[in-house]
Amino acid sequence: MPARRTVLREGAFLSAGLAAGLPFLSAPARARTPGAIAPYTAACVQTRVRPTWSSSGMPLPEALAANVETVARAIEHTAGERGAKLLVFSEFCLQMPLVRLSPAQWEAGAVDLSGPEIARLREAALRAGAYVVLNPVEGIAAFPGRYFLTGLLLSPEGGIALTYRKLYDLTGKTRPSDVLPQWRDLYGEDSLFPVADTPLGRIGVTVGTDANWPEMVRSLALRGAEIVATCLASPNVTPSSPAKRAPHAPDANDPALPVMARRLRAYENMAYMLTANLGPVGEANGNPLDAMQPSEIVDYHGNVLAASSDAGSCAITATLDIEAQRRARCTPGPANALLQLQSGLHAPDYAAARFDAPPAPDEDHAQAQRRRIRDLVARGVLAAPASGLP
Repeated sequence: MPARRTVLREGAFLSAGLAAGLPFLSAPARARTPGAIAPYTAACVQTRVRPTWSSSGMPLPEALAANVETVARAIEHTAGERGAKLLVFSEFCLQMPLVRLSPAQWEAGAVDLSGPEIARLREAALRAGAYVVLNPVEGIAAFPGRYFLTGLLLSPEGGIALTYRKLYDLTGKTRPSDVLPQWRDLYGEDSLFPVADTPLGRIGVTVGTDANWPEMVRSLALRGAEIVATCLASPNVTPSSPAKRAPHAPDANDPALPVMARRLRAYENMAYMLTANLGPVGEANGNPLDAMQPSEIVDYHGNVLAASSDAGSCAITATLDIEAQRRARCTPGPANALLQLQSGLHAPDYAAARFDAPPAPDEDHAQAQRRRIRDLVARGVLAAPASGLP
Protein backbone atom coordinates (compact mmCIF):
# COMPACT_ATOMS: atom_id res chain seq x y z
CA MET A 1 0.00 0.00 0.00
CA PRO A 2 1.25 3.56 -0.69
CA ALA A 3 2.19 5.82 2.17
CA ARG A 4 -0.73 8.03 1.42
CA ARG A 5 -3.88 6.85 -0.31
CA THR A 6 -6.51 9.46 -1.05
CA VAL A 7 -9.66 8.23 -2.74
CA LEU A 8 -12.85 10.17 -2.23
CA ARG A 9 -16.24 8.77 -3.06
CA GLU A 10 -18.94 11.40 -3.55
CA GLY A 11 -22.03 9.39 -4.33
CA ALA A 12 -22.88 7.29 -7.34
CA PHE A 13 -22.52 10.21 -9.75
CA LEU A 14 -19.09 11.57 -8.85
CA SER A 15 -15.57 10.23 -8.61
CA ALA A 16 -12.25 11.60 -7.51
CA GLY A 17 -8.68 11.04 -8.71
CA LEU A 18 -5.56 10.36 -6.74
CA ALA A 19 -2.97 13.11 -6.81
CA ALA A 20 -0.01 10.92 -5.81
CA GLY A 21 0.24 12.27 -2.30
CA LEU A 22 -0.35 15.91 -3.26
CA PRO A 23 -3.30 18.01 -2.00
CA PHE A 24 -6.52 16.74 -3.50
CA LEU A 25 -9.08 19.50 -3.93
CA SER A 26 -12.57 18.25 -4.61
CA ALA A 27 -15.91 18.46 -2.83
CA PRO A 28 -19.49 17.44 -3.51
CA ALA A 29 -21.36 19.73 -5.89
CA ARG A 30 -24.37 19.84 -3.60
CA ALA A 31 -22.19 21.31 -0.85
CA ARG A 32 -19.80 23.56 -2.79
CA THR A 33 -21.87 25.03 -5.61
CA PRO A 34 -25.33 25.85 -4.23
CA GLY A 35 -25.63 28.97 -6.41
CA ALA A 36 -25.64 29.49 -10.15
CA ILE A 37 -22.37 29.29 -12.07
CA ALA A 38 -21.91 32.47 -14.09
CA PRO A 39 -20.75 32.07 -17.71
CA TYR A 40 -16.96 32.22 -17.96
CA THR A 41 -14.14 32.10 -20.49
CA ALA A 42 -12.28 28.87 -21.26
CA ALA A 43 -9.17 28.58 -23.42
CA CYS A 44 -7.31 25.90 -25.36
CA VAL A 45 -3.65 26.88 -25.63
CA GLN A 46 -1.02 25.76 -28.16
CA THR A 47 2.55 26.44 -27.01
CA ARG A 48 5.92 25.88 -28.64
CA VAL A 49 7.56 22.69 -27.36
CA ARG A 50 11.28 21.95 -27.33
CA PRO A 51 12.26 18.28 -27.79
CA THR A 52 13.21 16.85 -24.40
CA TRP A 53 15.16 13.82 -25.62
CA SER A 54 18.22 13.84 -27.86
CA SER A 55 18.40 11.94 -31.13
CA SER A 56 20.01 9.09 -29.16
CA GLY A 57 17.18 9.03 -26.61
CA MET A 58 18.95 10.82 -23.75
CA PRO A 59 16.77 13.15 -21.63
CA LEU A 60 17.43 16.89 -22.00
CA PRO A 61 16.64 18.46 -18.60
CA GLU A 62 17.23 22.03 -19.81
CA ALA A 63 14.63 21.58 -22.55
CA LEU A 64 12.13 20.23 -20.03
CA ALA A 65 12.74 23.25 -17.79
CA ALA A 66 12.22 25.57 -20.76
CA ASN A 67 8.92 23.90 -21.67
CA VAL A 68 7.71 24.12 -18.08
CA GLU A 69 8.49 27.84 -18.06
CA THR A 70 6.75 28.34 -21.43
CA VAL A 71 3.57 26.72 -20.13
CA ALA A 72 3.76 28.57 -16.80
CA ARG A 73 4.02 31.91 -18.57
CA ALA A 74 1.21 30.98 -20.96
CA ILE A 75 -1.02 30.15 -17.98
CA GLU A 76 -0.52 33.56 -16.42
CA HIS A 77 -0.69 35.43 -19.74
CA THR A 78 -3.85 33.73 -21.02
CA ALA A 79 -5.64 34.07 -17.71
CA GLY A 80 -4.56 37.69 -17.34
CA GLU A 81 -4.99 38.96 -20.90
CA ARG A 82 -7.94 36.83 -22.01
CA GLY A 83 -9.69 36.38 -18.67
CA ALA A 84 -9.72 32.58 -18.97
CA LYS A 85 -10.79 30.66 -15.87
CA LEU A 86 -10.15 27.21 -17.39
CA LEU A 87 -7.11 26.55 -19.59
CA VAL A 88 -6.30 23.36 -21.50
CA PHE A 89 -2.84 22.58 -22.88
CA SER A 90 -1.78 19.93 -25.38
CA GLU A 91 -0.44 16.44 -24.99
CA PHE A 92 3.38 16.50 -24.79
CA CYS A 93 3.37 20.21 -23.91
CA LEU A 94 6.12 19.46 -21.36
CA GLN A 95 8.01 16.47 -22.78
CA MET A 96 8.34 15.70 -26.49
CA PRO A 97 10.46 13.10 -28.31
CA LEU A 98 11.49 13.36 -31.95
CA VAL A 99 12.62 9.72 -32.26
CA ARG A 100 11.06 6.44 -31.18
CA LEU A 101 11.91 5.73 -27.54
CA SER A 102 11.99 2.56 -25.49
CA PRO A 103 9.89 2.45 -22.30
CA ALA A 104 13.13 2.81 -20.32
CA GLN A 105 14.03 5.98 -22.22
CA TRP A 106 10.54 7.39 -21.71
CA GLU A 107 10.78 6.65 -18.01
CA ALA A 108 14.18 8.35 -17.79
CA GLY A 109 12.62 11.57 -19.08
CA ALA A 110 9.43 11.33 -17.02
CA VAL A 111 8.54 13.56 -14.07
CA ASP A 112 7.26 12.86 -10.58
CA LEU A 113 4.09 14.70 -9.66
CA SER A 114 5.72 15.86 -6.44
CA GLY A 115 8.73 17.25 -8.32
CA PRO A 116 9.75 20.83 -9.17
CA GLU A 117 8.18 20.84 -12.64
CA ILE A 118 4.63 20.33 -11.41
CA ALA A 119 5.30 22.61 -8.43
CA ARG A 120 6.16 25.44 -10.86
CA LEU A 121 2.95 24.89 -12.82
CA ARG A 122 0.88 24.73 -9.64
CA GLU A 123 2.37 28.08 -8.68
CA ALA A 124 1.37 29.50 -12.08
CA ALA A 125 -2.21 28.25 -11.67
CA LEU A 126 -2.30 29.85 -8.23
CA ARG A 127 -0.98 33.18 -9.52
CA ALA A 128 -3.44 33.08 -12.43
CA GLY A 129 -6.40 32.08 -10.28
CA ALA A 130 -7.35 29.50 -12.92
CA TYR A 131 -7.95 25.80 -13.41
CA VAL A 132 -5.36 24.29 -15.76
CA VAL A 133 -5.37 20.97 -17.64
CA LEU A 134 -2.06 19.62 -18.96
CA ASN A 135 -0.22 16.39 -19.76
CA PRO A 136 3.06 15.33 -18.14
CA VAL A 137 4.82 12.09 -18.96
CA GLU A 138 4.85 10.55 -15.48
CA GLY A 139 6.94 7.94 -13.74
CA ILE A 140 5.41 6.18 -10.73
CA ALA A 141 7.73 4.53 -8.20
CA ALA A 142 5.30 1.65 -7.67
CA PHE A 143 5.66 0.70 -11.37
CA PRO A 144 9.40 0.70 -12.20
CA GLY A 145 10.34 0.43 -15.86
CA ARG A 146 7.03 1.94 -16.97
CA TYR A 147 5.76 5.38 -17.89
CA PHE A 148 2.27 6.88 -17.94
CA LEU A 149 0.66 9.63 -20.00
CA THR A 150 -1.09 11.62 -17.32
CA GLY A 151 -3.78 14.29 -17.39
CA LEU A 152 -3.68 16.79 -14.53
CA LEU A 153 -6.25 19.36 -13.48
CA LEU A 154 -4.49 22.03 -11.43
CA SER A 155 -6.60 24.23 -9.18
CA PRO A 156 -6.48 28.00 -8.61
CA GLU A 157 -5.56 27.21 -5.00
CA GLY A 158 -2.28 25.71 -6.23
CA GLY A 159 -3.28 22.07 -5.76
CA ILE A 160 -4.06 19.10 -7.98
CA ALA A 161 -7.80 18.66 -8.37
CA LEU A 162 -7.66 15.56 -10.57
CA THR A 163 -5.15 13.01 -11.82
CA TYR A 164 -5.97 10.73 -14.76
CA ARG A 165 -3.74 8.23 -16.58
CA LYS A 166 -4.42 7.55 -20.25
CA LEU A 167 -6.43 4.38 -20.88
CA TYR A 168 -6.71 4.10 -24.66
CA ASP A 169 -4.44 3.82 -27.74
CA LEU A 170 -1.78 1.12 -27.89
CA THR A 171 1.74 2.54 -27.55
CA GLY A 172 4.68 1.79 -25.29
CA LYS A 173 3.07 3.56 -22.33
CA THR A 174 1.48 1.63 -19.50
CA ARG A 175 -2.26 1.95 -19.09
CA PRO A 176 -3.85 1.35 -15.70
CA SER A 177 -5.74 -1.51 -17.36
CA ASP A 178 -2.40 -3.21 -18.14
CA VAL A 179 -1.69 -3.55 -14.41
CA LEU A 180 -5.28 -3.42 -13.22
CA PRO A 181 -5.23 -5.60 -10.05
CA GLN A 182 -2.22 -3.75 -8.60
CA TRP A 183 -3.60 -0.40 -9.77
CA ARG A 184 -6.93 -0.96 -8.03
CA ASP A 185 -5.15 -2.02 -4.86
CA LEU A 186 -3.05 1.14 -4.85
CA TYR A 187 -5.44 3.78 -6.12
CA GLY A 188 -8.98 2.42 -6.08
CA GLU A 189 -11.67 2.09 -8.73
CA ASP A 190 -12.41 5.82 -8.84
CA SER A 191 -8.93 6.60 -10.18
CA LEU A 192 -9.82 5.12 -13.58
CA PHE A 193 -12.42 7.71 -14.62
CA PRO A 194 -11.98 10.64 -12.21
CA VAL A 195 -14.29 13.67 -12.32
CA ALA A 196 -13.47 16.79 -10.30
CA ASP A 197 -16.35 18.88 -8.97
CA THR A 198 -15.31 22.53 -9.16
CA PRO A 199 -16.90 25.99 -9.00
CA LEU A 200 -16.67 25.98 -12.82
CA GLY A 201 -18.62 22.73 -13.17
CA ARG A 202 -17.73 19.05 -13.14
CA ILE A 203 -14.57 18.41 -15.14
CA GLY A 204 -13.15 15.20 -16.60
CA VAL A 205 -9.88 14.81 -18.51
CA THR A 206 -8.78 12.62 -21.42
CA VAL A 207 -5.39 12.36 -23.11
CA GLY A 208 -4.60 11.90 -26.79
CA THR A 209 -7.06 9.80 -28.76
CA ASP A 210 -9.04 8.65 -25.71
CA ALA A 211 -12.13 10.48 -26.96
CA ASN A 212 -12.20 8.39 -30.17
CA TRP A 213 -13.74 5.64 -28.03
CA PRO A 214 -17.31 6.57 -27.01
CA GLU A 215 -17.11 4.49 -23.83
CA MET A 216 -14.34 6.71 -22.47
CA VAL A 217 -16.30 9.95 -22.54
CA ARG A 218 -19.55 8.21 -21.66
CA SER A 219 -18.00 6.86 -18.45
CA LEU A 220 -16.98 10.39 -17.49
CA ALA A 221 -20.46 11.71 -18.30
CA LEU A 222 -22.10 8.99 -16.21
CA ARG A 223 -19.88 10.10 -13.33
CA GLY A 224 -21.18 13.64 -13.70
CA ALA A 225 -18.72 15.29 -16.10
CA GLU A 226 -20.07 18.43 -17.75
CA ILE A 227 -16.74 19.43 -19.31
CA VAL A 228 -14.29 16.98 -20.89
CA ALA A 229 -10.85 18.49 -21.48
CA THR A 230 -8.51 16.68 -23.88
CA CYS A 231 -4.74 17.10 -24.18
CA LEU A 232 -4.03 16.07 -27.80
CA ALA A 233 -1.03 15.71 -30.13
CA SER A 234 -2.51 14.38 -33.36
CA PRO A 235 -1.92 15.19 -37.03
CA ASN A 236 -4.76 15.45 -39.50
CA VAL A 237 -3.29 12.52 -41.43
CA THR A 238 -5.70 9.65 -40.80
CA PRO A 239 -7.50 7.15 -43.06
CA SER A 240 -10.38 9.65 -43.09
CA SER A 241 -8.35 12.83 -43.69
CA PRO A 242 -9.48 15.18 -46.50
CA ALA A 243 -6.15 14.72 -48.29
CA LYS A 244 -6.96 11.04 -48.88
CA ARG A 245 -10.41 11.61 -50.39
CA ALA A 246 -11.36 12.03 -54.03
CA PRO A 247 -11.61 15.76 -54.89
CA HIS A 248 -15.31 15.55 -55.72
CA ALA A 249 -16.35 13.00 -53.09
CA PRO A 250 -19.42 13.95 -51.04
CA ASP A 251 -17.24 14.14 -47.91
CA ALA A 252 -14.26 15.82 -49.58
CA ASN A 253 -14.39 18.85 -47.31
CA ASP A 254 -15.43 17.13 -44.09
CA PRO A 255 -12.90 17.05 -41.25
CA ALA A 256 -11.06 13.87 -40.31
CA LEU A 257 -13.14 11.37 -38.36
CA PRO A 258 -11.33 11.98 -35.02
CA VAL A 259 -12.32 15.66 -35.28
CA MET A 260 -15.93 14.72 -36.00
CA ALA A 261 -15.78 12.18 -33.16
CA ARG A 262 -15.07 14.81 -30.52
CA ARG A 263 -18.09 16.79 -31.74
CA LEU A 264 -20.21 13.66 -31.56
CA ARG A 265 -18.95 12.96 -28.02
CA ALA A 266 -20.18 16.44 -27.08
CA TYR A 267 -23.60 15.86 -28.66
CA GLU A 268 -24.27 12.38 -27.32
CA ASN A 269 -23.17 13.26 -23.77
CA MET A 270 -24.44 16.87 -23.76
CA ALA A 271 -20.96 17.85 -22.58
CA TYR A 272 -18.55 20.63 -23.44
CA MET A 273 -15.50 19.18 -25.24
CA LEU A 274 -12.31 21.24 -24.99
CA THR A 275 -9.42 19.92 -27.09
CA ALA A 276 -5.95 21.50 -27.14
CA ASN A 277 -3.69 20.12 -29.87
CA LEU A 278 0.08 20.32 -30.11
CA GLY A 279 1.70 23.62 -31.09
CA PRO A 280 4.98 24.10 -32.96
CA VAL A 281 7.88 21.80 -32.07
CA GLY A 282 11.51 22.90 -31.99
CA GLU A 283 13.39 26.16 -31.65
CA ALA A 284 11.74 29.55 -31.99
CA ASN A 285 12.67 29.88 -35.67
CA GLY A 286 11.20 26.48 -36.54
CA ASN A 287 8.01 26.10 -38.53
CA PRO A 288 4.75 24.75 -37.09
CA LEU A 289 3.89 21.14 -37.84
CA ASP A 290 1.77 20.69 -40.95
CA ALA A 291 -1.69 19.15 -41.16
CA MET A 292 -2.51 19.09 -37.46
CA GLN A 293 -6.05 18.61 -36.24
CA PRO A 294 -7.47 21.88 -34.91
CA SER A 295 -7.76 22.74 -31.26
CA GLU A 296 -11.48 23.18 -30.60
CA ILE A 297 -14.04 24.22 -28.04
CA VAL A 298 -17.31 22.40 -28.74
CA ASP A 299 -20.56 23.04 -26.88
CA TYR A 300 -22.98 20.47 -25.46
CA HIS A 301 -24.98 20.41 -28.70
CA GLY A 302 -21.89 19.56 -30.78
CA ASN A 303 -21.45 23.09 -32.16
CA VAL A 304 -17.90 24.39 -32.61
CA LEU A 305 -17.54 27.60 -30.60
CA ALA A 306 -13.86 28.21 -31.41
CA ALA A 307 -11.11 26.48 -33.40
CA SER A 308 -7.46 27.07 -34.21
CA SER A 309 -6.50 27.77 -37.82
CA ASP A 310 -3.04 26.18 -37.75
CA ALA A 311 -0.44 24.57 -35.48
CA GLY A 312 1.23 27.80 -34.42
CA SER A 313 1.39 29.17 -30.90
CA CYS A 314 -2.05 30.51 -30.05
CA ALA A 315 -4.95 30.46 -27.62
CA ILE A 316 -8.58 30.03 -28.64
CA THR A 317 -11.32 31.08 -26.24
CA ALA A 318 -15.06 30.69 -25.84
CA THR A 319 -17.69 31.26 -23.18
CA LEU A 320 -18.99 28.22 -21.28
CA ASP A 321 -22.52 28.52 -19.86
CA ILE A 322 -22.86 25.68 -17.37
CA GLU A 323 -26.31 26.77 -16.16
CA ALA A 324 -27.69 26.61 -19.71
CA GLN A 325 -26.10 23.19 -20.11
CA ARG A 326 -27.65 21.97 -16.88
CA ARG A 327 -31.07 23.22 -17.96
CA ALA A 328 -30.69 21.37 -21.26
CA ARG A 329 -29.61 18.17 -19.54
CA CYS A 330 -32.57 18.37 -17.16
CA THR A 331 -35.18 19.14 -19.85
CA PRO A 332 -37.17 16.14 -21.15
CA GLY A 333 -37.64 15.67 -24.86
CA PRO A 334 -36.05 14.25 -28.01
CA ALA A 335 -33.17 16.75 -27.89
CA ASN A 336 -31.91 15.22 -24.65
CA ALA A 337 -29.63 12.53 -26.07
CA LEU A 338 -28.11 11.64 -22.71
CA LEU A 339 -31.47 11.09 -21.04
CA GLN A 340 -32.47 8.54 -23.69
CA LEU A 341 -29.56 6.23 -22.97
CA GLN A 342 -30.67 2.67 -22.09
CA SER A 343 -27.46 1.40 -20.56
CA GLY A 344 -29.04 -1.70 -19.06
CA LEU A 345 -29.86 -3.05 -22.51
CA HIS A 346 -26.22 -2.87 -23.60
CA ALA A 347 -24.52 -4.07 -20.42
CA PRO A 348 -24.90 -7.83 -21.15
CA ASP A 349 -23.27 -7.45 -24.59
CA TYR A 350 -20.30 -5.56 -23.16
CA ALA A 351 -19.89 -8.15 -20.43
CA ALA A 352 -20.07 -11.05 -22.87
CA ALA A 353 -17.78 -9.61 -25.55
CA ARG A 354 -14.67 -9.49 -23.33
CA PHE A 355 -12.57 -7.37 -25.68
CA ASP A 356 -10.45 -6.08 -22.83
CA ALA A 357 -8.49 -9.06 -21.48
CA PRO A 358 -5.27 -7.67 -19.95
CA PRO A 359 -1.93 -8.65 -21.49
CA ALA A 360 -0.15 -11.60 -19.94
CA PRO A 361 3.22 -11.00 -18.24
CA ASP A 362 5.96 -10.20 -20.78
CA GLU A 363 3.37 -10.03 -23.59
CA ASP A 364 3.45 -6.97 -25.85
CA HIS A 365 0.34 -5.25 -27.19
CA ALA A 366 0.53 -6.95 -30.61
CA GLN A 367 0.71 -10.41 -29.04
CA ALA A 368 -2.15 -9.59 -26.70
CA GLN A 369 -4.29 -8.36 -29.60
CA ARG A 370 -3.66 -11.51 -31.63
CA ARG A 371 -4.66 -13.62 -28.64
CA ARG A 372 -7.85 -11.58 -28.19
CA ILE A 373 -8.70 -11.86 -31.88
CA ARG A 374 -8.39 -15.65 -31.76
CA ASP A 375 -10.63 -15.73 -28.68
CA LEU A 376 -13.24 -13.43 -30.25
CA VAL A 377 -13.30 -15.52 -33.43
CA ALA A 378 -13.66 -18.72 -31.42
CA ARG A 379 -16.65 -17.26 -29.56
CA GLY A 380 -18.31 -15.93 -32.71
CA VAL A 381 -17.94 -12.24 -31.91
CA LEU A 382 -15.66 -11.71 -34.91
CA ALA A 383 -15.70 -13.59 -38.23
CA ALA A 384 -12.29 -14.49 -39.64
CA PRO A 385 -11.51 -13.68 -43.30
CA ALA A 386 -11.53 -16.60 -45.73
CA SER A 387 -7.77 -16.27 -46.12
CA GLY A 388 -7.28 -16.94 -42.42
CA LEU A 389 -6.08 -14.82 -39.54
CA PRO A 390 -3.02 -12.64 -40.22
